[in-house]
Formats: sequence, C-alpha cells, structure tokens
Amino acid sequence: MSATHTAEHLFAGSIRRIKPDLTVLKVDQSDGRNSIYVDAKNLDWNTILKAEIMANQIIAEGREVKQHIFNSLKDAKQQFPEARVMEERISGTVRIIEVDGYDYAACSRKHSSNTVECDYFLVTRVVKANGGYKIDFLVGAEAKKKALEFSKVALKTSDILGAPIDGVEKTVNNMVHELKKLKHSLSMVSEKDADDISFSERGGVKIFSKVFRNLNTKIIMKKAGDLIKNQDVVVLLANISSDTIIILARSSNQSFDSGSVLNQILIRYGGKGGGSPHFASGSVEKSNIGDVFQSILEAIFN
Repeated sequence: MSATHTAEHLFAGSIRRIKPDLTVLKVDQSDGRNSIYVDAKNLDWNTILKAEIMANQIIAEGREVKQHIFNSLKDAKQQFPEARVMEERISGTVRIIEVDGYDYAACSRKHSSNTVECDYFLVTRVVKANGGYKIDFLVGAEAKKKALEFSKVALKTSDILGAPIDGVEKTVNNMVHELKKLKHSLSMVSEKDADDISFSERGGVKIFSKVFRNLNTKIIMKKAGDLIKNQDVVVLLANISSDTIIILARSSNQSFDSGSVLNQILIRYGGKGGGSPHFASGSVEKSNIGDVFQSILEAIFN
C-alpha cells in the first residue's frame, strides 16, 4: 500500500506539471481500488501517457522519499509553496511528503522510502465523474501484468482490423465515423419506412401492423405513440434485429391492457414483455413473430 500511494504522488505530480490547472480532489485506495479523482478540463490520453512516462522515469531513478513536519500549514507553504495541499482538510501539524526534488504534497499516509519500491505505474481506465475525471491505476507486478494484457488486446485488435499497430487508432476512428454516418442513414430510412404502415379493420377498429427489419426502434416506438393518439386504433409492430422487439399499443378508448396481453402471449413463445395499459413492448425469438402476432390479435378481439 505504501508503494501504491507513493506512485500515486508521482503520477499526480507529473500530470500537474503538464496541466497546472488540474486539481487532485481525492484518492480512493479502499476495497482493492486504486483511483485518483481530479478536477480538470479536456483530460486526454496523450496527457495521461506523458504523465505515466514521467512518473515511471522518476520511479526508475530511485529517488529518496522524505517527510517534513511543520507546526502549521502556513509554515509548510512557506518552505514548500508548490506543495499540493487540500487546505480544508488540514489543521494543526502538517506533514509534507517530498519525492526528492520532484514532488511535494501534504499527506498523512504511509509511503515508501525510495521510488524504486514502486516498480511500475500504469493507468488502467479514465472516466468522467462528478464534473471531473476518475483515473484508475495499478502499481508494481499487477501493473506490469495488466500492461501485457493491454498489449495483447492492442495486437489482437490490429490483426482483426488488418491494420498495423500504429494505425489502429486511425482505423478505429474512421470506422466510428462511418458507423455514425450509417446510423444517420438508417435513422432516415426508419422514419420513411415507419410512415408506411398499412392497416386493416376489425369491428370498426383500425389495426396498424407491420414487421420491420434492422430499423431504429426508437423511431418505430414514436410512430406507434403517434398512431394511438387517434380513436379506435390498435398498433402491433415488430423490429427484427439482434434483439427482436414487439410493440403493442392502443388508443385511449380501447379497454384491453397492452402490458398484460403482450406479456401473456410472449411467455408462451419463450419471450417476455410488459408496460402500461396503453403501450407495451417486449422481446421474442424472431421465428415466432407470425404466431405471436396472430395470438395477440386473437386475445384482443376474441
């Protein structure tokens, strides 16, 4: 734990050298977690990498880790004005931890006596949290093992993409860009196709029914919601994709419970569903769509 906390000091000090406006909010080293919470704008992976390289360089140099005791925060800041200090948490005696000539921070925890004891530092994840960022990390043998695992993932991804390792990032960015364009095109197709839903009539009730394939389910749901604003309407739609979605909805003047009817029918075919009396959705194996539609209409009208 002392080596882990010392390595955290090195990384925090390194990233502060790159981004002076960054503030360390807290450090969480409980229940097997190693996380640093920071307040920063636009924290990117290039910055993270530079800070990791700097921290590991100081680890390899084997710098002495010293402690300095002061009677007050004022005295501490007078000698070490650059020290990282959470002033709202400090009162009375202050201990400044110095990594020989490199980093200074007020801290009461136990530390290594030399940076070489940290062995290796690795960031494993960065996510946005509470308006800032949460940076997870590992130290020592665990960090080295995880680095090898990350290397394997990168090299395997390179093989899958058929791109050189130094071109993987560009290839993935291009693929994401193309995927966004395809999703936009699919959305436009969905809107057009959703406007073309034929209906039949039974007992004066219009039944809008259609099976879509690989369309935007949100748009289909919106269309169902728009249709049931009219009187004497039942809407029964399906969207076949990786997950096959069934939608059953009705206008306010119809009396059956959409959620109850849909769930009862889907259970028969190994699926499940639910929702409100007016609007329900569920999932089922696509090979059962025809039988499901017929069973739902029989349950409603018989």
